[in-house]
Order: sequence, then structure tokens, then C-alpha cells
Amino acid sequence: MKKKIISLIISAAWIVSIPSCTNLDEEVYDQLPANDFGNTTVEVNALMGTVYNTLKNYWPDRFMYLQDCGGSMSVTPTRVGGDWYDGGQYREIYMHTWTAQTGVVKNSWSAASSSIGTCNATIDMLEKSAVMADAAKTLAIASMRGIRAFWIYAMMDIWGNIPLVTAYQATGKVLPSISPRQEVFGWLVKEVTEIAEQCPEASSANYGKFTKGSAYALLAKLYLNAEAWKVNFSGNAYQQAIDACDKVLGMNYYVLEPDWKTNFGISDRSREGILTICFSNQDTDNQNQMMNRTLHYADNLSDGASYGAWNGICAQPDYVKLFDTEDPRYEGTFRIGQRYNKATGEILLTGYQDPLNYTIDISFIEGSRRDGTPWGDVVQEAGARCQKWPYASNLTNAMGNHFHIFRLSDIYLTKAEALLRAGGDVAEATRLLNAIRERAYGNATHNYETADLTKVALERKFELAWEAWSRQDDIRFGTFETPAWSSSDCPRSTGEYLKVYPISQDAWQTNNKLVQNPNYPAF
Repeated sequence: MKKKIISLIISAAWIVSIPSCTNLDEEVYDQLPANDFGNTTVEVNALMGTVYNTLKNYWPDRFMYLQDCGGSMSVTPTRVGGDWYDGGQYREIYMHTWTAQTGVVKNSWSAASSSIGTCNATIDMLEKSAVMADAAKTLAIASMRGIRAFWIYAMMDIWGNIPLVTAYQATGKVLPSISPRQEVFGWLVKEVTEIAEQCPEASSANYGKFTKGSAYALLAKLYLNAEAWKVNFSGNAYQQAIDACDKVLGMNYYVLEPDWKTNFGISDRSREGILTICFSNQDTDNQNQMMNRTLHYADNLSDGASYGAWNGICAQPDYVKLFDTEDPRYEGTFRIGQRYNKATGEILLTGYQDPLNYTIDISFIEGSRRDGTPWGDVVQEAGARCQKWPYASNLTNAMGNHFHIFRLSDIYLTKAEALLRAGGDVAEATRLLNAIRERAYGNATHNYETADLTKVALERKFELAWEAWSRQDDIRFGTFETPAWSSSDCPRSTGEYLKVYPISQDAWQTNNKLVQNPNYPAF
């Protein structure tokens, strides 16, 4: 059994570098001795490291595009000459005309499915390990179940009805059928509730691990979105969301960092982070390459760095215009305006010898419409770029900035929203909302007198841009069909069924038990 598990892990290239922000042994395992694996703490920690590394499949690739470009936050326009058209997949994501063949839909399904497989194989190995004391084994397995639950939650949010695969099969693999979202939701609530108190405590020593805080943050997300997901829940889901938030808020470790930018720094280990993807500038696979995804080809010169950017994703214009320019998060979120060579002070130019002056507004070039749609090409410098995670001057291929899937400010906003939706304490919701605004501005002069859902929705946009919450938030607040690029003349397809993506055609080709989501063409 052990040989088969390890052989599978090696063949799938699951064993990679251990997350650098945990206290796991920091080694790179390219090959592991299949006959003799799992007998030492180092080897057990290596297995756990593979599971934490699966989170690097989530952001800034794949799910960021489905969530933020499929929502109102960002867009990946086609640049003049066809760069980033990629068969129309980013047009499809923005216009909600995706299909089972859309590239990023297929890639995201594959990444999530393989990540769940990694979790199941690792949990199986840990359960059989003889090297761990019972208490340590309970902690380790609970954390691994937590990461698996996150991936199942991510798939359920995106696709609704998914295979619920929770066991490793060493032999005689049975292909899974689709489970309805209702069943998956019920399993998730039970699973995460069960492991919550078994997980490690939130602490600096457990930074980067799935902790009690991670579990309650995940529960809060499940309960907050229950109504939008149209799942039946016997209790008051919003009150349960409030209770889960209170569990996180009652933990002694987490703090709302005085400086908002601490959450995104190159070397900062924010105590606001609850579930963190620990990127490193030494990563070789699934790197944090946000700079490449968003910045212009020549913009490395403005940072004095040597990365080679790809000039892709930018902010939807109307989203940027929602910001108060006096809010420090405006400049901290978007790179806008003329770029200059850091070494010489000269203005940077595009490949068409235009000034590299990032504009908020984005306009299609006349006569560039593609595939009989309103979608066209835009100039290289169009669109506000991502500025949230600072770019190091020695940046080449991989950013060392961590990414917080859950952080404390989101818990503040989640509780405020749940209170308002439940008809609860408006004064408490207002206090929570103003705590985020006061931290951002540095004073109370921009505080709200009274919180309401419209203000919460806006504050989530200001606080959480680029953090892969836009689509989920838009669905919950009833704005999913309204993009934030009104000048594009690219209307979105409409229909309740579009609130979940189609199941991947590639997935069906390897498992014909899969059934396509309603209203999409059947396989």
C-alpha cells in the first residue's frame, strides 16, 4: 500500500518545496525512497508540505481569473496585435459566454481536482503513519482535512455540483459521480465543524498552516453564502456566520494590522492572515507571478528589476472609479499613470513608442472587433494595473509576497454583512465597518454614521480588490450581471444558471460519469 501511495505522489510530481512560512523542515524532495517513506518526522512533514503547496494552484492563476474577471473587479483585455486573446477565453470570462471548453475553466477544474487527490493520498498516509504520536497525528490530519475542505468549498462555489471525493483509492479506482451542491454543502459544514477544534491553534509558530482560525473562517464563508447558493439549512445561516466570525475574533493571536500594506509586503508575516499561501522567491512551480500577469512588458525598468512582464490583467474602469482618491488603498491597489525608468528618469514607452501611461479608462481600437462580437483590441497601456503586492527591485521570476486567502478584515466585513442580513445589531455592524475604514484612512473622518449592505459591498471592493472575492460577492449582492466596464459595450449573458461555471469538457473525457450543469449543453 505504502509503495503505491508514494509511487503515485512521485509520478504526479506532488512532492515539491515545503512552504517556507511554516516550521516544517525546509527541503526540496525531488525523489523519495518509496520502500522506506513515512518513517521519520521529516518525511511526514514533507507529505504535509505537498498539501500546503497545492494552495499555490489557487492564486494568482486560475481561480483569480474565474472570480475577479468573472465578477466586477478585473478584466484581461486583448492587447493590440492579439496578445491575451488566447482563443477568446478571457472575452468569454468577462462576457459570461464561457463553455466547457474555456481554457481557464478546464485548468481550474484540473488544478482543484488534483489538489484534492493530493490531500486524500496524504491523509491516507498520515493515518497509517507509525512515527507520529496520537496527539500530533490528530493535529496533522485535521489540518490536511482542512485544506481538502477548502478545495472542495472552492469547487462547490465555482461549479456547484461536483464529485465529492474524500477517500484515497490505492487500487481498483472507481470513477466518482456528481454530488449536488446541497449534499456537498452539508458535508462541508459537518466536516469543518468536526475538525475545527482539532486543528492547531492560531499562532506565529503555525503561520501558514490550517488552524482553528482557518476552520472558523471557512465556516463563516459557508454560512454567509448559503442563501446565495440556494442550499437548504435548518438553522439561521447568518447567525451561524456571526458565531463563526466571533470564534475568530475571540482568538488572541489575530490583529487588524495598523498598516494595511503589512498584509502584502515582500517579507511581512501579517498577524491578520488566517489562511495563507506561502510563496517564496525561490519557487520553481506555481510561482506568484502577479507582476508578469498585470504589468507592461517594459515596466520592470520602473522597479529596477529584471522580470519580463506579460501585459495582461487590469482593473475594470468603473471599479477603480468607485474609490475615493484620498483613500490610501487607491494608490496601494492600482498602478496608474506615467512610468519612468528608475535608473535614468526617462519616460518608458510602449512597443508602439507611445508613453507607458497606464489609464483607468479602456477603449477598443476602431475596427478591431473579434469573432463577430463587440470585443476588440486595446492599446498596450490601457487599464489600471495591480499594485497591491509590492514588486522587489531584485525580482526576476517569482515573488516572495504571501497571499492571504482569509484575513481578519474579511472577517470584520463578513460579520457586519451577516448582522445586517439577519436584522441584527446595526451599531455593531457599523463599528466593524468603520474599523476597516479607520485603519485605511488613518483617522475617523471617513467613518459611516450607519452601516447598510450597500456600504458593506463597497467596502469589500475597496479592501479586497485582486483577492478573488468579486464574483462571489457580486452574486451575493445581486450585481453579478453588471460588469464595471460600462464603456466597452460588451453586455454579459444573463441567466441564473451562469452563477456556476460549466463542468470541464476535459474532466468528462476522463470520467463519463460526470453530468454537465443545468442549461449548459450536455456532454
